[in-house]
Amino acid sequence: MTKVGIIGMGFIGQQHFQTWAEVEGAQVIAVADKQVEKVAASADAVGGNVGEAEALDLSGVERYTDAEDMLSAGGFDVVDICLPTSVHCMMTKKVAEAGFHAICEKPMALSVDECDEMIAAMGKADKMLFMAHCIRFWPEYEVLAGMVKSGDLGRVVSMKLTRLSPSPFWSQDGWLNDASKSGGALLDLHVHDADFILSVMGMPPAVFSRGGHMAPDGPKVDQVMTNYLYGDVPVFAEGGWAMPPDYPFEMAYEVLGEKGCLKFSTCDDPALMFYPVEGEPYSPECRATTGYLQELEYFTKCIAEGTQPQRVTAFDAREAVRLVLAEKESIETGKPVEL
Repeated sequence: MTKVGIIGMGFIGQQHFQTWAEVEGAQVIAVADKQVEKVAASADAVGGNVGEAEALDLSGVERYTDAEDMLSAGGFDVVDICLPTSVHCMMTKKVAEAGFHAICEKPMALSVDECDEMIAAMGKADKMLFMAHCIRFWPEYEVLAGMVKSGDLGRVVSMKLTRLSPSPFWSQDGWLNDASKSGGALLDLHVHDADFILSVMGMPPAVFSRGGHMAPDGPKVDQVMTNYLYGDVPVFAEGGWAMPPDYPFEMAYEVLGEKGCLKFSTCDDPALMFYPVEGEPYSPECRATTGYLQELEYFTKCIAEGTQPQRVTAFDAREAVRLVLAEKESIETGKPVEL
């Protein structure tokens, strides 16, 4: 049995807590959050961008208001870090020093240097560091990655990814809307699609990005549109969290290959469709679950088998940060940035 401690019980911490209950061979035994109400026996739910959620029953786990107290008490195999991005590096190093494996929410950190510090600390401790880039594990994105790899799409002709959300008002003390803590929409939200593009296309030679912001003179990037310059293959991603309050959260893609077009949108029904050049359109089969469950199942298996994660490595997550920061530079300079 893989025993788990979670640090940070906001939206993503609650998502992970509920998801761990579905993972065979794993059990959450401890949680920590500096806000007392977040670790109450019955904790109010943080709905985030998934809508209404039920209160959490935390009565069966050890509950702490100090993460270091939880680390000192121990009793678990892995620590699930669900904290603001600005403290990912610091907390990962503390987990390494305490001698536990770590799962860390995306994005890995606010800088490439911090990513390198995290990798070095976990390597020195001889412990695994798994970065929770859940989109690599989301069933519909697994279908896309599989069809690209198998050749079922044929040569990729074009790729477009979209991720749009209202403002993340639910974050504790508004940290998500503070770019100094989250990296803003560019690093916190858009990084999902940047990382997925990396996973199927590799690092692009260069990027050219434009950013939009709701405040006329504000430096914060609320919306980003990026061209990933892969030579003859146009690859494009749009992301942002400046949509009106009632706008539905949407993640989507449209990928055209020589053999057909694969289209996915959380706003469509059916959400996933393949339109072949020859034959009738159909909805490819995929597991009816979330990337949250599949990523935690995967890392639990890695721990049980003593094998380092390969589907997403810590270095992969570092490269996703490097890519998005290049997009930020492109926005600031108005020029393409080479990688």
